[in-house]
Amino acid sequence: MAIAWGAYRAELKSKDADHFFNRSDETLATAHKFELEADEAVAADEELFLELMRDQTEGRVAAVAFIRRHFLTPQFLAAEAWWRAQPAASRPTTPFVSSNPRYRNRSDAESRRLDAAAADYLDRAHEAENRAIDFTIVTVILTVGLFLFGIATQIGTQSVKLGLVVVGALVLLAAVGRFVDLAVS
Repeated sequence: MAIAWGAYRAELKSKDADHFFNRSDETLATAHKFELEADEAVAADEELFLELMRDQTEGRVAAVAFIRRHFLTPQFLAAEAWWRAQPAASRPTTPFVSSNPRYRNRSDAESRRLDAAAADYLDRAHEAENRAIDFTIVTVILTVGLFLFGIATQIGTQSVKLGLVVVGALVLLAAVGRFVDLAVS
């Protein structure tokens, strides 16, 4: 019965590992989609920023006013205001950097959150996989103990038979002890 229980538990943990590996893969794929969206948002903001800077540098007042009125969001303007307040020597090339406290890229934040979740799923998958291996190993050791008992019945020499029974009993006790340990933890 212990062998059947160990095999059952190993199979359950193996399925858990598969489940968490799949969840990790799916979550990581979604994280990559958000990362691409974040990159696209930064690229669009940077392009608009460059257009705005070019028009300001060339003195195109009407074009600057048009861009500010129709295209710039409050978040964009806040990021730009932070950027302008930075000393010229240490100012980043654009306002759309992670060090800017006023620029938030929702897709980037979601990508990072999903990356962390995928890593957690991966850790859980490895843990379940290791537990499945533990149950399998203990099942094999238990089988060895039972094999030693079976061999002992076929041997005529009493000292060898007794030795096999003692070793089998020790292996059996160790395996059952490990099963209990695995079941409790």
